[in-house]
Amino acid sequence: MNEQDLIIEKKIEKREKTDIIIAYMLIVVLIFCILFVIYLKFIKKGKKLETIPTEYTVNTITLNDIASSLSSNLSSKYNSITALAKDTSITINYGDINYNVPLEGNELVFNIDNDNMTLSEDIYKEILSSVCTFYHNDREGCKNAAIKVSESNPTSGVRFDSNKIYINIVNSISPNETSTTLIYNTETEANLDTSFEVEMNNTKISNIVIDTENNVKVTGDITYTSDKTTSKVTVKLYDENNTLLEEKSVAAVDNFSIIFEYSDTLKIDNLKKYSVVVE
Repeated sequence: MNEQDLIIEKKIEKREKTDIIIAYMLIVVLIFCILFVIYLKFIKKGKKLETIPTEYTVNTITLNDIASSLSSNLSSKYNSITALAKDTSITINYGDINYNVPLEGNELVFNIDNDNMTLSEDIYKEILSSVCTFYHNDREGCKNAAIKVSESNPTSGVRFDSNKIYINIVNSISPNETSTTLIYNTETEANLDTSFEVEMNNTKISNIVIDTENNVKVTGDITYTSDKTTSKVTVKLYDENNTLLEEKSVAAVDNFSIIFEYSDTLKIDNLKKYSVVVE
C-alpha cells in the first residue's frame, strides 16, 4: 500500500468517526424532543392550575355603617340616642322622638322635624359626615364640609326638597381642610359643638371651648380693638328649646374661665346650647 492509499484510508476513518459523533448527537436531540413532547402532552397537562382567590372589597357604605356612626358620634351630645339599620331603612330614636330614614334607590330620605330642628340638623349632618368619611377617610374634613351644607348651600350628593333632604350614599360630599368659624356680634344660642367667636363692644373673644365632662367649664381668649383693658363676659346655658338653665358673669382681662356645677336644674342631658356675650 502506497502513501497515497494510506492518506485516503485515514480520511475515510476520520469521516466515519465524524459521522458516528453526528449520529449520536442526533439521537440525543431526538430523545430530548421526544421527552419534551411527552412532558407537554401528559405531565404538564395533568397539573391543575393554582386557583388564586379573589379578594372581595366592600366599596359602598352600608346602612349598618351609617347607623353605627350615628350612635357613636352623637352619643356625647344625645347620650340616649340609638340608630338601628334595617334592610332598607335606618330607625333613629331619642327619647320620645323617632325618625325613620328610608333608602330609596341610592338615597337616604331624611324628614326634617321643625319642632326639633337642632336634633334634625345634627342627624343629617352626621349622616353626611359618615358617608364622606367612608369614601375619603378624612373625618375632620368631612365634618367641616357637612357643617356648611344647607338648603341654601347644596352640594354634590345632597339635595333638598321641602322638609326632606336626600343623601346619596354612593356619591358623597368632599371634605374641607378647614372649617369656617362663625362670628357672632349679637347674643346667639349656639350648639355645644359649634365653633364660633364673639366680636362686640370693641372686644373679641376667640378660642372658645366648652368642657362638659365633670362640670360645665367655658373658657376663651380676649383681645381688644380699642383702649379697653377689661371686660365683663357672660355665659348662658340653655336646653334644646332655648330655655335658660343658668348664667354666670366674670370680669376678665386677657382670658376668662367660668364654671357651672351640675345640679337638679342643670343636668348634662338637658344642656344643649350656650351663648357668650361681652360688655
